[in-house]
Amino acid sequence: MKSKNVLKTTLIAAAVAGAGMTAPMVANAEVSASLGASSFYLWRGQDVSNSAGVIHGSLDYSHDSGLYAGVWGSSEGALSTVGGEYDVYAGFAGEAGGLSYDVSYISYIYPGIDQGIGEAGDFILGLGLSGFSLTYYASYADDNDGDKAFGDLTYVTLGYAYDKFGFLVGQTINDADDTDYTHVDLSYSPIENLTFTLSKVVDSDDLADVTDDQDPLFHVSYSFVF
Repeated sequence: MKSKNVLKTTLIAAAVAGAGMTAPMVANAEVSASLGASSFYLWRGQDVSNSAGVIHGSLDYSHDSGLYAGVWGSSEGALSTVGGEYDVYAGFAGEAGGLSYDVSYISYIYPGIDQGIGEAGDFILGLGLSGFSLTYYASYADDNDGDKAFGDLTYVTLGYAYDKFGFLVGQTINDADDTDYTHVDLSYSPIENLTFTLSKVVDSDDLADVTDDQDPLFHVSYSFVF
């Protein structure tokens, strides 16, 4: 989540799991954890850690019913001047007739910013069929007047995965300042848990408003999770 490329594709998250679970549900539950490293924080086609390497990890809960929850943390955040980032997420995933679906909410938390869980995040709908994936993100955060707004920033991805290779096109649409852009990612996983990604912004209204750095020819990152 991402979709952050360092965030596991099954977005999950913390608080919903504990309180309402009955004993039979817990018996069918699974808890897992991950720890990984990336050459930098690649997020929606942008290097948001100023080329600094990141350490990241997660603690996830999943249930046979399709409910899941978890927390993910990184040593560098999308707001690089603030420091690390913590995301909590929750959702429901399943499959019907070969079509997979995933409905979730993810909240982004940055140390040093006065905000709590749910104050800034994305509502996410994901669909998958025969290697293809379509994911829609709609933001929930303060607008320019300080009021909560839904969908001022949207992000849509279309991807395809085959064997060790992946292809993704992502488009960000920002109604607040019109800094829309489109990026393309090519990924390759030579071994399990190791992924190399080549990412390029291919179309942008005003890239200078998207990132403070001069746009490179392309980004190349690697991420390892175990």
